[in-house]
Amino acid sequence: MKVDWTHIPYFESLAHCDLSRIEESAHQHRYPPGAAIFGEGERCAGFHIILDGLVRIYRMNAEGRLHTLSLLRPLSTFNEVAAVDGGPNPFNATAVTAVEALVISHDRLLNLMATEPGLLSNYVQALAHLNREYIERLEDMTFRSIPSRLAKLFLHETMYAEQIAEAPTHLTQEEIAAILGTTREVVGRALRGLFNAGLLKKRGRLVYVVDRAGLELLAETNTVPERVRHI
Repeated sequence: MKVDWTHIPYFESLAHCDLSRIEESAHQHRYPPGAAIFGEGERCAGFHIILDGLVRIYRMNAEGRLHTLSLLRPLSTFNEVAAVDGGPNPFNATAVTAVEALVISHDRLLNLMATEPGLLSNYVQALAHLNREYIERLEDMTFRSIPSRLAKLFLHETMYAEQIAEAPTHLTQEEIAAILGTTREVVGRALRGLFNAGLLKKRGRLVYVVDRAGLELLAETNTVPERVRHI
């Protein structure tokens, strides 16, 4: 599959000859649905670019509970930090659907950054942006209520990545709970509260945004409408 590298922040504004060299350094991999792409704590698996399919990024706690960090679609990237420092993978990655991906190894990536100043500059800026997203997510986990975090999810907030939320969403309550770091039962109560408040509506199995302004207020201020304040 031909990749438009200019649509990936790490490779923006690079000359054609530079992109050709980067493309030559990448190896293509295919994974069937349910296959492990790499495991947390394993040897660095390199820098990954999704060409096709859906990838789940997650961690497991000591009790075996799964916490989804991201659900990624093309042309998302992942494992950027380990690909630079060469350390163990910081999370698990698995193919939700059939996945096609390009992988650049740690050694090849360092060699490219040493010889391509534009790539090095882009990579530093992209990692800084990624760090800001992690800080915002940590803040939400600490200070925001479940309804507020749920509102952000439905509003495509960047901290949850554009690939996670859709309107209507096709995520299950269990998947939403994993993303928000809570339980399916708590998500169910929060969703009912947002339905009752007129912020969302359900049609069949799909959930739609009804009052975007109300969701934005809830997401930005943590101010819960009266009818969901009991959640």
